[in-house]
Amino acid sequence: MADGGEIYFCIDGGGTKSRARVSDTDGATLAEALGGPCNPATNLGVAVASIVALWEQCCAAMGRDAARLDGVVMAIGAAGVYVEAGRRAFLAACPAFARFCSMSDGYAALIGAGEGAPCGLLIAGTGVAGHRLYANGFSIQRDAWGWIAGDRGSGCWIGLRALRHCLATLDGVAPKDGLSEAVMKAIGGVEGFAAGWTRDLGPDRLGALAPVVFAEADAGDATALRIRDRAVEHLAALARVVAGPDVAFYAAGGIVAPLHALLAKAIGFAVRTPISDAMTGCWLVASGRAPPERALLFGANVEGAL
Repeated sequence: MADGGEIYFCIDGGGTKSRARVSDTDGATLAEALGGPCNPATNLGVAVASIVALWEQCCAAMGRDAARLDGVVMAIGAAGVYVEAGRRAFLAACPAFARFCSMSDGYAALIGAGEGAPCGLLIAGTGVAGHRLYANGFSIQRDAWGWIAGDRGSGCWIGLRALRHCLATLDGVAPKDGLSEAVMKAIGGVEGFAAGWTRDLGPDRLGALAPVVFAEADAGDATALRIRDRAVEHLAALARVVAGPDVAFYAAGGIVAPLHALLAKAIGFAVRTPISDAMTGCWLVASGRAPPERALLFGANVEGAL
């Protein structure tokens, strides 16, 4: 990096953990760091504290004074920062870097997946989101509605159905099987369930049951197979919304690997591994190598915008 050139502090902000990478103008990595939650939409103070800690870690690795912010571009992908009011409040609370570039976490991942080229991306882990970047720079996001109303086919969706089946067998309205027994073991039996397994029940805890479903499906359990196959149907339907045979399609997330072959068969076109990550996506946008986020709202005429 030439003296006086910009450096890019790129952040992949997550609800439970965050990652950061400092890159030079050519994209070479100067430092990396791991940190805590960085979701300005849910907790602004925690998000800012995480950014400060990530920057300090990176500066320590580079031998740079953390108070020196000249020439530093903070590029972040995180939930809520593409909403103008939330973005202004968040950036105002951050250290005074020389320049800011913000986008949604999904858009950062989308740009990283295809390294800035038009493509589709399915993120399928605890939750689910579909993204697409069009040739004119517009993008869409689908699902990501959360575990109560959406996230169809996600790890959480799978785990919730497995838990409901397990409880139905306890009530005697469904016959016990391999899946119900495996889920009962995973939740600590009736005693563990009653003693607090459901306390603060949320998507992460439910999503942890997805591997149980996959294992039982592989063993031939009929209920597990139905849940798994229905999840694949949901994910395939979303994939067809954001991609197609003539559009590069990438998939990432914790449940993609066990479902990869089934998903590829269901959608009828290749499922690729993302080329790069969300931090690279942030760098590509901030350095002008990829377009800034221009998301089409739900209900917008996507074809008319092309």
